[in-house]
Amino acid sequence: MKLLVCSDLDVVELLKSKLLPGLQAQSSCRQMALSNRYYDTPDKQLRGMDMGFRVRGRDGRFQQTLKTAGKIQGGLHQRPEYNVELSDQYPDLSLFESSIFPDGVSVAALQSALVPLFTTHFQRCAIELVFESGTELELVYDKGQVATESHQQPINEMEIELKKGDVGEIFVLARQLSDLMPLRLGAFSKAARGYLLAAGQELTPKPLPDFLVLQESDSLEQAFIKAVHYGMDYWQYHEQCYLETQKPRALAGMRAGIQLVSQAISLYLPMLQCDTLLELQARLIQLNNDWYWAENLLAIKTLRSRKGPFRKRLAKSEELLSYLRGRYEGLLLHYQPDNLIQRQQSGQLQVDLAALAFEQPWRASGNAWSSPVQEHARGWLAQGWFAISQSMPRKKKFSAQNYISSEPLLRQTLFNGLFLAGLFSPEHRDQFRAPWLDIIDGIDELNALHLLKSELDVADVQDKDELLVWCKDKMAHLLDVMEQSRKAALKMEPYWKP
Repeated sequence: MKLLVCSDLDVVELLKSKLLPGLQAQSSCRQMALSNRYYDTPDKQLRGMDMGFRVRGRDGRFQQTLKTAGKIQGGLHQRPEYNVELSDQYPDLSLFESSIFPDGVSVAALQSALVPLFTTHFQRCAIELVFESGTELELVYDKGQVATESHQQPINEMEIELKKGDVGEIFVLARQLSDLMPLRLGAFSKAARGYLLAAGQELTPKPLPDFLVLQESDSLEQAFIKAVHYGMDYWQYHEQCYLETQKPRALAGMRAGIQLVSQAISLYLPMLQCDTLLELQARLIQLNNDWYWAENLLAIKTLRSRKGPFRKRLAKSEELLSYLRGRYEGLLLHYQPDNLIQRQQSGQLQVDLAALAFEQPWRASGNAWSSPVQEHARGWLAQGWFAISQSMPRKKKFSAQNYISSEPLLRQTLFNGLFLAGLFSPEHRDQFRAPWLDIIDGIDELNALHLLKSELDVADVQDKDELLVWCKDKMAHLLDVMEQSRKAALKMEPYWKP
């Protein structure tokens, strides 16, 4: 498990003085300076095979490591690695077993093409822990930097590795650490960050992920855990994206990730009833509410965007754009999203959510968790879309406020589709969802226009009356388009019908 440290505290001192004395474990501590150089071919052949290759130097001794394809689930990183001692600092792929590489790959050709890409240099504090139960963990704290010739980023992170015994002890220790200092679950390895840096790339906000992959044989428990991890991955990616780039769209992705996790719990809670899920849901709702202001930030961003639907008209009013820029900067200054992301309670919530897959608290409440998700999916989807059809009836003409009020239910129902639609044929799935997604996009534009109208009511700009008329006309045109989408959507045959 990777934990990112969200403060400038003296972490080593905290671990030694506050953490270790309270653990029921034998401990030994080592401190060292580590230097690593990562290699690949110019066309990133190793990266294309999902491999990472480095040479590590320490006290005049060298070791090369090849990491192969792995997986990250809810904050736990699992990736096979192979280590070979070297007599000097120069890499030699031929020293690894050839079976590590995919069939048909020429190791000699890879070796001849290797070039250095980036380095990582950090001070490491490594603590070996042996618990009374026999479980052995290694806790390491690394502080330093990942660097290319022209760019660098800080490293300030901890990792907990299970050497032997019960994986649950990882979460016990992670909770103790998150009580001690502000932490976040880490989604990116040092190597992944280095590859981005070497390529001159940065993280960019991503659209909602594809449908969750489910098997017909998946139980409710398996489907639920997949849904939680699915939302957490999206949440953590956009947290890191915002902290590195400050792009406001990353905040939208982060909030969508929080809402995905919350909706996963809402969907499965009636079957997996337990107090732990209720308590986590309450914390997720509170966290989502803490970000309510981001809707206004993104609405202002939409209004000011050079590529947005309103820029052509609003660009004529520099006075208004200046006013909106001030409102935008004022929101950031007041709410300080960097600090919100790195709050201690947010990291504690992430750790508790990651632990669900291993602690399985719902099993104490009965056997519903073991029933096939396939038995429930059609009913859940039908129930959600029935609620939509009742709240958005085709014969009723919808106003802007009607659409804005319907947005939470519509978004939750679309999220349920992301969780469950993977069980059904894709033939009509996208076609069924397309008009509803258009409506969601329309609601985002309505929110932007609604905010503009509210700001014009209080702003002192010269062309206020003209802008208010334009805003009203733009909203009326948008509503006409959305009405067509809604009526078409309500006529469509659901894709989950047998």
